[in-house]
Amino acid sequence: MRSYKPVVITLATLSILPFLLATYLNLANDTLFGKTGVTFFATYGAIILSFISGVLWGRVIEQPENNTGKTLLISSNIILLSAWCSLLMNTPELSVVLLLLGFISLYWIEARWLKPTKTIKPYLSMNFGLTSIVCVMHLLVLYPHY
Repeated sequence: MRSYKPVVITLATLSILPFLLATYLNLANDTLFGKTGVTFFATYGAIILSFISGVLWGRVIEQPENNTGKTLLISSNIILLSAWCSLLMNTPELSVVLLLLGFISLYWIEARWLKPTKTIKPYLSMNFGLTSIVCVMHLLVLYPHY
């Protein structure tokens, strides 16, 4: 994050806005371009989960090669592919559930298995806050459906 820290924090914080819009659409039982809030939420969530998975890949590749790295790469792909497959099933509510589990799992993988350094600790703190907010929004989106 070094000199990019302000840009990273700004972009990461702004990435919450589409989640907020989709959550609002879902709770208001409204549509945008003929799509429901839960559909927008699921598709955007899959995009962000893909991005975070890519970030995890980059962090693993930066570290010395070991068996844990291979497991982390495979785990992130399994999480990502399960969320993507849920989109193909055309059941947005199921997608939201799998995405929620994916966000929690990817954060846990990063926090538990990757060695935090001084430059990574602020990223993990920011990631925890944003992941928590996104997970609460997942629950808000699911609430009217269950």
